[in-house]
Amino acid sequence: MEHDVFQYYRKMRKESPVHFNNDTGSWDVFDYKSVYFVLMNPDTYSSDPSYAGNIPENRQGPGASFITMDNPDHKELRNVTVPYFLTSKITGYRDMIESTSRKLMAGINKDSDFIRDYAVMLPVTVISELLGVPENDRSKFKEWSDYIIGNRSDAGIQDLNRYMYSTMAEIFKTNTEDNIISTINKGLYHSEPLSINQKIGYVMLLVIGGNETTTNLIGNMVKVLSEHPEIADKLRQEPELKKGFIEETLRYYSPIQFLPHRFAARDSVLNGQEIKKGQRLSIWLGSANRDGTKFEDPDTFNMEREKNDHLAFGMGIHMCLGSPLARLEAEIALNDILNKFKHVKINAEKTAMLKNPMVYGFSTMQLDD
Repeated sequence: MEHDVFQYYRKMRKESPVHFNNDTGSWDVFDYKSVYFVLMNPDTYSSDPSYAGNIPENRQGPGASFITMDNPDHKELRNVTVPYFLTSKITGYRDMIESTSRKLMAGINKDSDFIRDYAVMLPVTVISELLGVPENDRSKFKEWSDYIIGNRSDAGIQDLNRYMYSTMAEIFKTNTEDNIISTINKGLYHSEPLSINQKIGYVMLLVIGGNETTTNLIGNMVKVLSEHPEIADKLRQEPELKKGFIEETLRYYSPIQFLPHRFAARDSVLNGQEIKKGQRLSIWLGSANRDGTKFEDPDTFNMEREKNDHLAFGMGIHMCLGSPLARLEAEIALNDILNKFKHVKINAEKTAMLKNPMVYGFSTMQLDD
């Protein structure tokens, strides 16, 4: 179950914090200060792949335009749904999320795959409810989000495209409720209604943000509780520590380990390394969040850290739009896990971690009674 990835991060931060990777042809950025600088300076380190030349046609599926924009275009399109993801708005979803979580948790037993049956289905069901996705289609969303982050073949992207331009396009046409879909429908970009590509791009970002990160966060919380049995009792006795527990899990086992697509918009120097215009950078959030120059005793799980400025959700203009929703889902999941299991213990023989270096989480997990 364990990876040596954190040992590798320590080595790279010490020896080559900004390192050119000959295998990928890009710069790997490992230390907190440099990762933060890249995230906060999109004028120099852009999300627009045109700085590096055209991307392959088969990678230009729905959703590509939004995540590859810089300001002011990015801000204008992002702001269409920002009001729906403010913390004040997200709290209105609590009852629905709690009801969903209770139903899913009721079906969990010692033979269940906790990832498949709970950690995946909670965020899938929640974002599907918010988007009005037919119940029969919801199980597809997790599979498709895997395609987008690179777990599967391009055939899945084609399948996703067909679904988005048929079923989701029809939902946009027929929706009469006051929800995220209606908000996107009313959205303007450069004073014009959003195109179907932009609408579907929005849905894709919400699907990915609503699934992968939260699923891995929930699984990683269980991992921490299994590794540190004393924490569960402390959380039950001092529930005010739950927020700190979630934030420390995000730092300690960051669900997204690296972001692979930043492009140098101009020549620059980053931590002593000369970055040429057009070169690609991968920023390693999981390494930055274990950097001892930023976090005291970074390889110790401490849910009572006074200041936890982790970068698990990114930072700057591309900071995760759905982070308040992910935090609420994690809070509700944590409550139900602590209520369901007196002792949280992972069955190591029937549990496997994901093999994709971009994410940190589980492909399957079974819990002992």
